[in-house]
Amino acid sequence: METGNSLIDLSTADWILGSDESGYGSWAGPLTVCSVLLPRGWVDPGVQDSKKLSRAQRECVYDRYTRATPVPYCVTWVQAPEIDAVGVWQALLAAHRACLTALLPLANGPVLIVVDGFPHGAESIGIDGCIGLPKADQLVPSCSLASILAKVSHDRYMQQQAAIYPGYGFGSHQGYGTAEHQRALAKKGPCPLHRKSYGPIKKLLGCAKAS
Repeated sequence: METGNSLIDLSTADWILGSDESGYGSWAGPLTVCSVLLPRGWVDPGVQDSKKLSRAQRECVYDRYTRATPVPYCVTWVQAPEIDAVGVWQALLAAHRACLTALLPLANGPVLIVVDGFPHGAESIGIDGCIGLPKADQLVPSCSLASILAKVSHDRYMQQQAAIYPGYGFGSHQGYGTAEHQRALAKKGPCPLHRKSYGPIKKLLGCAKAS
């Protein structure tokens, strides 16, 4: 596996367990974390960082590796109330930990655990041997696939929520703070999907109480 990162290039692991997230910066909806376990040397040219693929390409990859030729993967969701209760950073750590812990027993040999991001190390996740690697979703196939599965899982969920909470545009912006989302918030106010601990939402709630 040629990644330009010595920690991975020199690894003799039989398995690479990669993890990534979607929805960390969203104003509404869940934080979605996915981990994927793949053999060392696994390659699919169609599997890249999710941000480099079109929606149709991501959907195709998702269906292939969750249905047609499934690989070991785990998706963990952290909903808005829990994010508000513990903070998004602690929610992220717990979600990575849950996914990785679920898949580790499936590796029948030495495993290298790589989490996208965490430039100062992934020790805070609390799993021995877990390393953080910025841009791992571009460099490590298991992280690339994890980024796709997390993104599609998150987007599909938000599309479903768009029918339950119409008028916010959740199907198009997936809860991120776009201009469309801000206009909807100004008109309708927050809904149960919104993260009430986030500054823009707190401000709106404060204005509502004041009035």
